[in-house]
Amino acid sequence: MYSSDAQTGFVADSPDVQSSRLRRNIVGDEADWRVPGDASAVALSASKVVATRWHASNAGTQEFGAETPADCHVVKIVLRNSDIRFEAAGRTVQDGVATPGTVHVTEPFVPVRCLFRGPYDVLHLHVHNNLIAECACDMLGQPMAGLCSNGVPRKDITVDALSRALLEADRVGGSIGQLYADCIGIAIIARLLALTNRPATAERRKVGELSRWRLKRAIDYFEAQLDKPVSLADVASSAGLTRMHFAAQFRAATGLRPHEYLLRRRIERAQEMLAATCMPVVDIALSVGFQTQSHFTSVFKRYAGQPPRAWRESRGVTVRTTLPQRRCSPEAT
Repeated sequence: MYSSDAQTGFVADSPDVQSSRLRRNIVGDEADWRVPGDASAVALSASKVVATRWHASNAGTQEFGAETPADCHVVKIVLRNSDIRFEAAGRTVQDGVATPGTVHVTEPFVPVRCLFRGPYDVLHLHVHNNLIAECACDMLGQPMAGLCSNGVPRKDITVDALSRALLEADRVGGSIGQLYADCIGIAIIARLLALTNRPATAERRKVGELSRWRLKRAIDYFEAQLDKPVSLADVASSAGLTRMHFAAQFRAATGLRPHEYLLRRRIERAQEMLAATCMPVVDIALSVGFQTQSHFTSVFKRYAGQPPRAWRESRGVTVRTTLPQRRCSPEAT
C-alpha cells in the first residue's frame, strides 16, 4: 500500500508511479482497499483470478469501506496476524486477532468495512462469477454451486500455503510468472469450492474455541515473551486452562498450534526490525527469541520464502557495514 497518512508511515507516490507499479507486478499492491489497480481488471479477466495485496507493517488504527462489484466475488486471505473488526452487509463477522490462513468470501453487491488496529497483510483474490460457475461445473457437476463463507471466516492451512506460493509469482516474473499465478489462483478457488460444498457428514467433531478474553490473555502473554523461552504450561496458565485444553481450544480459535503461532509472531517482529533498523541479523534473531542465527534463518525462510538478509535487501534496505549506524531508512516499496 502507498499512503501519505502519517499513521501508516509510508511515503506517498504519485498516481503515475502507483499505476506503473501495479501494472508491473503480477500480485499488485492496492492503492485503495479491495480495489484492483486497473478498475477493469476483473471484467477483462473472466477466466483468471486477479490477485492484489493490502499491507502495512507499521500502521495505526484505520478504517476502510468498499462494496463487492456485481460481477465478481472477493476472497480475503490473511497473511499475518492482524487485529481487525470486519463487517459484511452491516454485520460484524470478525472482531479480534485474525491469524494467517483466515479466509472470508464476499459475494457480489455486499458492502464491507474493516477497522485495522495496527499492522496488516491481506491477499485479495478478485474472482469473476463466470469462473466460479465453470469451476463448480467441472468439479461438482453443479454450475450454480456457490462460493461463500456462510458469513463466518474460516481457517485453512492449504489455502494459507497456496496464498504464500502465489506471492512468489513476481519472483518468477514474465509470462511464466503470470501462468504460475493463474494456476495457483484456480487451485485456491477449487479448494474453497470443495470446502464450501462438502457434505455435512464430512465435518469433524468441532472443538470449542478459546473464549475471547482467554485468547486475548494468551496473545498478550506471547507478545510480552517474544524474546524469551515460552512453555505451553506457562501460556496455558496465563489463560487459566490446562495445557491439553488450552492447546486444542487455541488451535480451534486461531487455526494454529500455540508453538506455530509464536514462531509466526517472532518472524513478523523480525521482519519489522529488518525493514526498519540496521541491526545485524544475529542480534535480531536473539531479540525475537531464537538461540542461534542458523535456526532463525531456517524458520524465517520457511515463513518468508527468503533468508533474512535477502529478504531485507529485496525491500530496498541497505545496511552499511563500514561505518557505525544505528538506523537506516528503507526505500518505499
